[in-house]
Amino acid sequence: MPKDRPNVIIICSDTYRPDHIAANGHPWIKTPELDEFVEKTINFEGGTVSSFPTIPMRTDWLAGRFSHPRHGWRDLDPKAITMPQILSKEGYTTQLIADTTHLLRSKFWQAYDHFHFERGHEGDRPFSRLNTPIEDTVTDRRKTRIDRGNHGDRPAIVDVHKHTNFRQHYEEECHVARLSDVACRWVEDNHKGGPFFLWVDSFDVHEPWTPPEYIVRKYDPSYDGEPMMHPNYDSSDIYSPEELKNLHAHYAGECTMASKHIGRVLRIIEDTRLMENTIVLFTSDHGMYVGERGRTGKSAITPDAFDVFPFYREIANICWSMHVPQSLANGVLPPGTRMPQIAQAPDVLPTVLELCGIEQPKESDIEGISLVPWITGQRSDQTREIAITTWTAMTHHSRKTTKCRRPTVTDGTWTLLIKEPPDEGPPELYNVADDPNQTTDLISEHKDEAKRLHTLMLDWLESHEAGSSALERLSAPNVGLTSCCTPTIPRI
Repeated sequence: MPKDRPNVIIICSDTYRPDHIAANGHPWIKTPELDEFVEKTINFEGGTVSSFPTIPMRTDWLAGRFSHPRHGWRDLDPKAITMPQILSKEGYTTQLIADTTHLLRSKFWQAYDHFHFERGHEGDRPFSRLNTPIEDTVTDRRKTRIDRGNHGDRPAIVDVHKHTNFRQHYEEECHVARLSDVACRWVEDNHKGGPFFLWVDSFDVHEPWTPPEYIVRKYDPSYDGEPMMHPNYDSSDIYSPEELKNLHAHYAGECTMASKHIGRVLRIIEDTRLMENTIVLFTSDHGMYVGERGRTGKSAITPDAFDVFPFYREIANICWSMHVPQSLANGVLPPGTRMPQIAQAPDVLPTVLELCGIEQPKESDIEGISLVPWITGQRSDQTREIAITTWTAMTHHSRKTTKCRRPTVTDGTWTLLIKEPPDEGPPELYNVADDPNQTTDLISEHKDEAKRLHTLMLDWLESHEAGSSALERLSAPNVGLTSCCTPTIPRI
């Protein structure tokens, strides 16, 4: 094995919207540490969710394959050939550091040589506290997430989170701060060795949002009501304007705090001179609504229902800032370059392997496309024509199904949103090159573009083993395309 193979560090911040980094244009949020990293790296602004949400996206990253045509949320397949396993066979030491409890439950740690988990995020309860009752954080349960089937007999997630983390008082006790402490110590203990592969998985900025109050006050200094620490995963109409502003302030506070503490990890990577021979990627798995389009959260979750919100940009866009040392490739693009073309989670694995000088295992069935030609400014004929964002779970993750739900398909210029129950109505079409915020539906004026994207989507799904029932459900008549577009020949 060549001794000069690069190290690989991937830092994932769950639910971090790229538009909530100041360097990406947010008008009032403060994220100086991530701003600095963005300005020093290559940024793939076409980074798009592939298989939604948490575990399907991480499956796509690790295996270099698309989950959503084949299955939904499930444990990591023990037969999968993953990025850490491939690198381990090539002599890399592989390490997972995470507080995303889903990775523990879904056995993602099994793919790594070493793993460490910080417990207690969201509804995770590593210890019981029977002597102390769980108190309500928000008295109006319509203003926080109440899971399906919970009609008042069980506490809400935000209540469980505060009860579990009752000792949290100082900023250093917050989850992202604790996780970053561990990651920094690991870098100090390992920076002279290598090659290594480190995955740092921060569940922040996923809710509940519990940054110190002084950070929230940066964005909402005069609010005096109950803290809006967790979106209700439903209509935002239930909130007053002041409450909705406070909800957004809590999310913004999490982004600021994540920037600060992830920034400490990035700083120690730089101080130990690892940047000279280390690929460093900062990314996220999806976004969420904080009042946009009349919604909060990323899914529709109520005591009586569990469904999917449409995949507008607030959910579908992901962070993708990548440091590639100049020594690894001839003509790496200059720091701060912004790349518009589409990139999705399965593309990370082939990109890393090519930069590390490792051939793709023939038995791995990798479906991602290496971004190295783009990183080096050469461009490539091997590019992604479209990106599909969807998930496969019909209701809850645990219900096994192979039905794609409410897919969004984009070619980087046009984006087509398919609607399915409970949201009725025709699909929507946006020219995201001219209208990145997706404010003007142009499907009536550009029927042929909608038809073209829909046909490409069905072709792609069929070639990636989507079931016949999914293809039939998504056929033109069933998604309302025939009423707004020129007729298409049914595929099924």
